[in-house]
Amino acid sequence: MICNNSLLKEPKISIIITYYNLENYVVDCVRSILNQSYKNFEIIIVNDGSDKKNSEILNDSIFKDEKIEIINLEKNSGQLLAFLKGLEIATGEFICMVDADDILLEHHLKTLLYVHLNHKTALVSSNFGEIDSSNQIVLFEKNEKKTVKFNELESFFTQEKEFKINYNKLPFGLWGWSPATSGMFRKSSLEILKYFPEKKYWKTGADKVVFSLLHLVGGSINISAITYLYRHHDKNNSATTLTSGNKKYLSENYVKKLINWNIKLRVDTLKMFLKNKKEFIEKFNKLNYYKMLFRVIFCVNIKVCAKILKTLAHKIV
Repeated sequence: MICNNSLLKEPKISIIITYYNLENYVVDCVRSILNQSYKNFEIIIVNDGSDKKNSEILNDSIFKDEKIEIINLEKNSGQLLAFLKGLEIATGEFICMVDADDILLEHHLKTLLYVHLNHKTALVSSNFGEIDSSNQIVLFEKNEKKTVKFNELESFFTQEKEFKINYNKLPFGLWGWSPATSGMFRKSSLEILKYFPEKKYWKTGADKVVFSLLHLVGGSINISAITYLYRHHDKNNSATTLTSGNKKYLSENYVKKLINWNIKLRVDTLKMFLKNKKEFIEKFNKLNYYKMLFRVIFCVNIKVCAKILKTLAHKIV
């Protein structure tokens, strides 16, 4: 338990799952959430225009749990808009964005909430293990994928008794977190998203927008503890790479997508700050408004530019 005093109420967590044609994995995802050691949570599943076959899986008995609410969208609106639909009805003080193909380890919510309650930050992101479509742990070595059965590594993903807590000091727009499921956000910080333009553009990569904006307005923390399992399969972005962290193996098309995301995020965030100048000054005060504005304008990082050029050169060769 987070709070030992019976007079205190434990914070509520809203877990928003954006679901689109992932019937093979969503049941395992939801089951892992229902098995969390921290119990004060709700699950909001946003069915983002999935086809009939994938929508029917949501009739499974596991989705009848009282903690679960399902929103069915008539057509696919994209990851960011689907997340915002879930956010509209979320009642928790803290929000998690969970991909329907990932699995939460038992203490995921408890660990991230503990860090939030002991540090002032908008976003906490944890480390992750990797599994494949058949729930096997996946290990990568150069160009060769190796798998081992979970029961062969019983303690591979055990909860760490101690873990490192690092305040993220990345320039705006650079990625410095684990993928989407790793994050827990303060709901109050997510208010910035209502001002963000062209949300329809972000059919994928919504975590890029959410994490970057929250890091800008409220800071972020990375922890070393492995609290969830990221899944590799043929429908996710990481299918273009052997490991989700090794960019030199990314496909050329995905490298182009990442570059476009980076440009689009910076341009749209700048537009957002300029368009809402008066309201943002009232909200953040004048000094903080200009601090954040300058962070967006002067967010070029020479080392990252060098890595991008190196990656592109690798593809050309």
